[in-house]
Amino acid sequence: MTAPLHIACLQTRPMATMSAAIDEALPMAKAAVNAGAKMLFLPEYCGGLVSDGARLHPPAAPEEDHAVLGAMRDFAAKHRVWISVGSVAVSSGDKIINRGFMIDDAGDVFGRYDKIHLFDVNLNDGAVYRESDTVERGGMAVLHDTPLVSVGHTICYDLRFPALYRDLAQSGAQVLACPAAFTKMTGEAHWHVLLRARAIET
Repeated sequence: MTAPLHIACLQTRPMATMSAAIDEALPMAKAAVNAGAKMLFLPEYCGGLVSDGARLHPPAAPEEDHAVLGAMRDFAAKHRVWISVGSVAVSSGDKIINRGFMIDDAGDVFGRYDKIHLFDVNLNDGAVYRESDTVERGGMAVLHDTPLVSVGHTICYDLRFPALYRDLAQSGAQVLACPAAFTKMTGEAHWHVLLRARAIET
């Protein structure tokens, strides 16, 4: 019989700075580990997020200098826990990459996922979102085949594209992660039903 896997979802809020994001996440992570969690999941843009109307401005840094990623790696190594960093903003020339990470229990980066489907939409209330104006699109589905569980990593707007989830499931994903900073309007209308649809299909 397979042993149960204890995971924790850390529901952090969008913070204005990386330091505030770290201060928000670490106490939750410590509480989760103390409760027995072996794998932690963080949200999209857990490294910080500032909104300016329809434009999103997450604090960004190169991967090797990213304070939030560094803090999560240190925590993983200290507490011997795996961490799925939903995503942080990684600098890339004139744009950023909306990049998720899987960190192993030694604090090393086990895998990376760059968000494929960017949020370019016109909403009924007149709001216009163009994530592609500031974010570089990813091009590859990613399965984190960890010793604990195989995790298919997706991010937010990916949820509206069922073929991605089908591909991940057929590739062996046991968990499909979709960290997201959904808008209030589309979240209330679509979030749960889309999650259920992707689960039923796969």
